[in-house]
Amino acid sequence: MPAISTSAAALTPSWAQRMWRATDNVLTRALATPLAVDDYLQWFNPLWSSRTIRAEVVAVQRETPSVTTISLRPNAHWPGHRAGQHVLLTVQCDGVRHSRCFTIASGEQEPLLRLTIKAHEQGLVSREVLERMRDGDLVELSAPQGEFLLPEGDGPLLMICGGSGITPMLSMLRTLAAAGQQRDVVLVHYYSTAAEALAVEELAVLAAQWPQLRSLGCCTREAGQGLNGGRFSLAQLQALVPDAAARQWLLCGPAGLMDAVQQASVEAGVAPPLSERFELSPPTVVGEGEVHFARSAVSADGEQGGSLLELAEQAGLTPRYGCRMGICQACKCHVDSGLVRDLRTGEVREVRNESVQICVHAPAGPVQVQL
Repeated sequence: MPAISTSAAALTPSWAQRMWRATDNVLTRALATPLAVDDYLQWFNPLWSSRTIRAEVVAVQRETPSVTTISLRPNAHWPGHRAGQHVLLTVQCDGVRHSRCFTIASGEQEPLLRLTIKAHEQGLVSREVLERMRDGDLVELSAPQGEFLLPEGDGPLLMICGGSGITPMLSMLRTLAAAGQQRDVVLVHYYSTAAEALAVEELAVLAAQWPQLRSLGCCTREAGQGLNGGRFSLAQLQALVPDAAARQWLLCGPAGLMDAVQQASVEAGVAPPLSERFELSPPTVVGEGEVHFARSAVSADGEQGGSLLELAEQAGLTPRYGCRMGICQACKCHVDSGLVRDLRTGEVREVRNESVQICVHAPAGPVQVQL
């Protein structure tokens, strides 16, 4: 597909990025001290930065009672994205910076970046977006990340998603539509109530213009809503999409749906779906040994339990983090030495002079972290 070249281009800084990066050098840093070069650039324009990706909110659209789409105009450091990737969004909540990971909903060719965000009851960033974000606000972004990408070629696809898990699929469909590629795609989207269904009108318009696209809505809590009620099952899928086994499966949504579809792929004898999982419930692990945070000269007892990130926070430190589920890598810290347990797999390994995602690793013995 044509847009794949976007990623290759992103690997090489543009002339604009090189120009901005050149403003941060030994001389300008010396002149700016005790402030940073970016502190002066912001006086002229809050979007200006030597390296940081900043973006202006140019539109805020309420999609459902709990879902908001924000349209962002990034500065010159934004490298472009691939359909299906996610980004770390940083906002200020009550004067404190918080970052969370969200999938990009816009197509690769769109001039504005769109994030469609579902607010969760305990979600600091998602609730900030839902309740307080306005046109003209400024946010920070990471570079786009993730390997959940639109498969190359022209083979038929089966996209299965639940709730806001539809956002990477929308990015893929918007990218294909803008490129004029009417690929054979079936989208099966699960939502709890009709009021929470996303992009219904847009998908209907796309399907009317794109004969090879079928969009099937499945409402799980309201009888008579959507084409098919009830939660996912292999029998339901085979009734909806008789040629499902001949398609490449893509999957994104809540953990329950993800697990059910993964099991169905085994029973159907098809390849495991390409998937994007944004929910993780690491087991509660009792750690072992002492964790020493070298830069802060603070130690914590690993037997308090929890990840290295949680132990650092319990010790009064404020390490940077994003998703807290091992996806965005914002929490990576240098570990001098020690034994750590990967909370996702249970694997214990020895680490020496290595960067580790502290949100998904717990001590399995003495550990020294550069925090």
